[in-house]
Amino acid sequence: MQEQRIIFLLQQRLSGKETVAEQEELYDLLKDDSNMELFMAALTDLMWQAPAEEQTNTAARNELLKSITASDITLPFVGTSKAPLTARWWWAAAAAVTGIILVTAGWWLMKPAPAAKSLPAVAIRYKNDVPPGSNKAILILSDGSSITLDDAKNDTLGKQGSTSIIKLQNGQVLYKAAAAAATVTYNTLTTPRGGQYQLTLPDGSKVWLNAASSLHFPTAFTGHNRLVELTGEGYFEVASMPGKPFLVKVNGTEIAVLGTHFNVMAYTNEQAMAVTLLEGAVNVSRNGVVKKLQPGQQARIPADNNITVTNVDISEAVAWKNGFFIFERADITTVMRQLERWYDIEVVYEGAPPAMRFGGGMQRSLPLSRVLNILEKNQVAFKIEGRKITVLR
Repeated sequence: MQEQRIIFLLQQRLSGKETVAEQEELYDLLKDDSNMELFMAALTDLMWQAPAEEQTNTAARNELLKSITASDITLPFVGTSKAPLTARWWWAAAAAVTGIILVTAGWWLMKPAPAAKSLPAVAIRYKNDVPPGSNKAILILSDGSSITLDDAKNDTLGKQGSTSIIKLQNGQVLYKAAAAAATVTYNTLTTPRGGQYQLTLPDGSKVWLNAASSLHFPTAFTGHNRLVELTGEGYFEVASMPGKPFLVKVNGTEIAVLGTHFNVMAYTNEQAMAVTLLEGAVNVSRNGVVKKLQPGQQARIPADNNITVTNVDISEAVAWKNGFFIFERADITTVMRQLERWYDIEVVYEGAPPAMRFGGGMQRSLPLSRVLNILEKNQVAFKIEGRKITVLR
């Protein structure tokens, strides 16, 4: 069977015994996207079975992952030596856009060692499955009419003043402004739970909207600045226009830039709003307080409105835009809130939420049952009933 062959080739690689022919065979198998699910499952199981002393060798693991994936991209593995906590991890790998370049990550958790328990039968817990989110959004025009973009054809959708609205392939909509706009109107792009979309604004700036988000924007930027309003989460690549700053208003906060790449997470059910800068510089202001961010920094604004700036690993903040979930010491409720938005599900807890923390990453393209099955490697269990997910004790 193909699955057994993949397991054997991985075992050869992990043990350092593989031949050149076996290495080439493994790479050839990984070029076929239809084998990716088998590869992920096999690698997860093999890593879960690894001895504890191997699990704690972070440097060795990262070197091994680079070798397996032929990629320089790895994500950190974290363990703990604080008794009576335990630390376990699993690895998953996902194909990039082309070739055999993979992104690989590990999961770890810290919690008291669990007592043995009897989980409900798999057939009961996974009665129904839920597909991942996809490119879908609604565009609300200035006259109140709306266009369901996932149903619309790839073509010119209409005009707002002198600006053409064009739907492109791969979940993108482009606003193409004429040389001069006599009339400026405002549109709103809204993504539902389970949706995402990409927008190119009239100035050439690009915006990626995550699930359950919206962007309110003009059909042309004619004034002294370029102002948009965001709810939810968006990633921005702002076109440089010296002397004409780009402003984002969100939850009473203003972000001012000239040309830069940054992410804004402002879901109202999260503990704090977060602005993460990848390139350039931005000013984050709230209630008269202004903080300037440098690349690699994040401004967090909790309910008390105090802006805190720290250096962060930007990969977690923009993982969603690149097709991944990435968590760093996230509790189960944080993990499940992301799943709620992306899979459009309802999450309830059987008693208090389990006291554990997760770290690592996986693809957002996986069906929900696969994601929950991966999480269950860490002694947490779930029951799926349509779009209602119960976290079991």
